[in-house]
Amino acid sequence: SSGINAEYGDQVDGLIREVSAKHVQLCREAAGGLGFDRHFFGLRHLNGREGGADLPLFQDPNWTTMGTIRLSTSTVAAPCLRDFLAFGAVTPNGFGLGYLMEKEWFGAAVTCYLPNDHYTTYLKNLDSACNDIHAVLSGKHFKPPRSV
Repeated sequence: SSGINAEYGDQVDGLIREVSAKHVQLCREAAGGLGFDRHFFGLRHLNGREGGADLPLFQDPNWTTMGTIRLSTSTVAAPCLRDFLAFGAVTPNGFGLGYLMEKEWFGAAVTCYLPNDHYTTYLKNLDSACNDIHAVLSGKHFKPPRSV
């Protein structure tokens, strides 16, 4: 045997498909105006523009935590934007990940504020994860990670 674990690959394949379905659902909800973060941003902006005091909602610790999102992503649906793919990081220690998926192609652009000690490591891990996902989805199962 080559050490390839088909059962593990099938399990990963199922998880990828499950999380992808959830992602599509959330994207559809956001496109339909159900993305909560944008509504909060708009509410805070309009309130501030009208001269209102900051609302209690924005003093809540959960709001502060939400403002420290380390990975901000955006999918780009139009192939014509392939050459202009970008999405900005929203926190100084975070990353922006713009990505475009087509039937036989995947592209990503990663942004961050400088200096960032983890940029190269993040890119290597993203590349590795994309290769693993491609292997699983194309039926080329890979070895499960070893326990440390």
